[in-house]
Amino acid sequence: MARILLIGLYKLGHLALEAMLRRGTDVIGVVTKPDPLLGGEPLACLARSRGLPLLAPPGPRDAAFLKEMKALRPDLIAVAGYHRILPPKLLALPSKGVLNLHGSLLPRHRGPVPWKWAILNGETVTGMTVQVMSRGLDEGPILAQEQCPILRDDTGDTLVSRLCVLGAPLLARTVEEYLAGRLVPRPQDEREASYEGYPGDEDARISWEWDAERIRNLVRALSPRPGAWTTCGRTRLRGRVADAVGERSDRAPGVVLRHSDSATLVSTGGGVLALGGISIDGEAAVLGPRRLEHFGLKPGACLGTAAPEASVPLP
Repeated sequence: MARILLIGLYKLGHLALEAMLRRGTDVIGVVTKPDPLLGGEPLACLARSRGLPLLAPPGPRDAAFLKEMKALRPDLIAVAGYHRILPPKLLALPSKGVLNLHGSLLPRHRGPVPWKWAILNGETVTGMTVQVMSRGLDEGPILAQEQCPILRDDTGDTLVSRLCVLGAPLLARTVEEYLAGRLVPRPQDEREASYEGYPGDEDARISWEWDAERIRNLVRALSPRPGAWTTCGRTRLRGRVADAVGERSDRAPGVVLRHSDSATLVSTGGGVLALGGISIDGEAAVLGPRRLEHFGLKPGACLGTAAPEASVPLP
């Protein structure tokens, strides 16, 4: 039986290990990242409960780690959500290669957080891909894929959680079928390829000139972390809940129209957005209407880079 080493993180790594053990895969060890709370992580707890070696190197290029990996003699490495690029020495170590579980339908959305970009782009379907890892980031040939619908109320958090549940058994099945010789890797179509990195600060900024639906997708894609942001005067605010309400406004984009119990209604370049879950940047507390008005979010106020508009009472 082939000797499999799992490299993984968090929920995805835990579910992948669980799925492999359930199928009787010969897992010989687990690699994850160092963490002061590692002992309480479900992945670490499961590995230790099965008597598996648990490695948490400072990085995959660490010389001591590479020596430990050679001693384990894996025939195949399976990767489930690891956050670092594996060096060529590690890719070349197992005789049967390295299989990687990626959170999109490759070749679309290569990169570290593809589910966020799928939501941000307004897509309705994404999925998981198992590929043979190569030196090019997420460029290796595809072994298996499974689709996952993107629900209208999905956030980055809820979507990645469902992808983990979908992807872990897909990886376990694919490892088994690949080792049995039942799968033929197929090259990715580079004409369809796209790559996005971690959303930066500017990516998370709300452009009120966009239409309400596009802003809604931005807010939910980046919820809860890092959170889409805007400004009111000198105060930066982050919002984590949004909906495009069924009304129009003749006010300039970014003008605060009114507050409801749970959201602030703002005019956009197309329609009205109800923005909720608003907090001061760097703080966790969600602000209610009175506190928001204290920071300047009063009817007629302008958010972000919208052109200033006279603060007049709204009908």
